[in-house]
Amino acid sequence: MDTTSLLQLFQSGRSLSYEKDEVIIRAEDIPSGVYYISSGWVKVYSLNKDKEPAIIMTLFPGDIFPCAWALTGIDYDLNFAALGETEVLRIPTKHFNEAVKSNPVLSQELLQIFANNFFTLTNELNNIQYHTAREKVVYRLLFLAKNFGKQENNKVVIRKHIPNEYIARSTNMTRETTSREMSRLTRKRLIRHTEEQIIISDIDGLLNEVEDHAKGSIAYPPFSNVIGALTR
Repeated sequence: MDTTSLLQLFQSGRSLSYEKDEVIIRAEDIPSGVYYISSGWVKVYSLNKDKEPAIIMTLFPGDIFPCAWALTGIDYDLNFAALGETEVLRIPTKHFNEAVKSNPVLSQELLQIFANNFFTLTNELNNIQYHTAREKVVYRLLFLAKNFGKQENNKVVIRKHIPNEYIARSTNMTRETTSREMSRLTRKRLIRHTEEQIIISDIDGLLNEVEDHAKGSIAYPPFSNVIGALTR
């Protein structure tokens, strides 16, 4: 996805750094402008009745937020926080809107980002629809492999600090359940999980693990519909 013009627009803005779990925008606050993610990743979340975060969507380098608010002025009551060390560029909302309205190239690039966000959100929603913890964890690992993974020999290496809490929050599971599934996959040598990275040793083996667990039943949504998009 080529967003060269949008990056040039944001390079005139203020550079900001955030640490893991540091809040960038609170739901009750009026945003200070529009943000472009230079590096790192950002969680979009709401708080449940127990005031615990429920991750709705994950944003990656090249994404812009909060676009809906910037373009419509409507407050969607969402929080944005860094998932790890994250660098962003921020410009005034008025500057952003004027530039997008007057420049067709910027508008086209913004539409590309919206389309990419739609597919990301679809993957997030698909992940929640799986019934078993095993399916949810496998799908989330593939999602992370698509966005951060690098092929090294026959393995996929995700060089990010990804705590079990993130996987739990983004799949509507408890941390305990998530930890059990991650430990089980580690014992079977399908993955290796450290503080700094996750290594998927055998993607086919990971998929077979889900198929064996299903015992002939079909996961919903079917893995065959999403694996190509997640691993290519």
